[in-house]
Amino acid sequence: MKTSQLVDYEVLGAGTPIVFLHGMALNKESNRLFFEPFLRTSDYQRIYLDIPGMGASAPTSQATGQQVAETLFRAIREIIGEQSFVFYGHSFGGYMAQVLTEMFAGQVIGLFLTGSVVTADKSKRLLAKTTQVIVDKVEVTDDAHYYDDFSTMSSQISQANWEAYRRLIVPGLKTVNHAFLQELHQHYTVANEDQLRQKNYRIPFTMMIGKNDQVVGYQEQCQLVEQSEGGELFLLSRTGHNVMIDQPVLTKQAFQHFLTIVATFSKGL
Repeated sequence: MKTSQLVDYEVLGAGTPIVFLHGMALNKESNRLFFEPFLRTSDYQRIYLDIPGMGASAPTSQATGQQVAETLFRAIREIIGEQSFVFYGHSFGGYMAQVLTEMFAGQVIGLFLTGSVVTADKSKRLLAKTTQVIVDKVEVTDDAHYYDDFSTMSSQISQANWEAYRRLIVPGLKTVNHAFLQELHQHYTVANEDQLRQKNYRIPFTMMIGKNDQVVGYQEQCQLVEQSEGGELFLLSRTGHNVMIDQPVLTKQAFQHFLTIVATFSKGL
């Protein structure tokens, strides 16, 4: 389905909505394939979006982080109206979730981020050192030209993790609008980024970040949690940027734990 903003989305289940935002150059399948196996019997409605210019969503007229956020705001408002809801965001999707939580004011009742961007400008990020563990030998046949990306992003190199990368990440890479993406990388920063870096989240807020994340780092993410009353941090060793691939079991457990906190928080509203 598409909104009037030409944002493609899929809605599954019923209950309090969770809006899922994927990483840069990915698509909604990266989230749906990971989360659905353990959320399909939950009491939450799952809304999986393709960010503009990625997946099946049209690009915005200007390739800027600000315009992407504003387009997502209108699309999500169209889908869920005035309901309270939860955000999940990974990497660039985590950056957008922070921006949108501010735009939706009191409507967001929980925020769960993995490998989230805090500083859009890559030259200003505090990056981590990459440490890799070779779990087992990887046999690479299909999608071989994506293997270098996998090995750069991942801290644990194994056949299972390579297959997970092919299943969750590669489909989005194959469909992204590369011209739009290249321009977006040059105009990534939103107007209120400095204010967002000082944000105190009083809602349930979980950050999962790899100690070996060479894409976004981990120190700024830890600071964001430390200054937030509702913050909870999972700082994981032997983990790179794609937390859900390096640590799938922990990610699922942490997300389920987060939802129990959200449920308790919601009862107190």
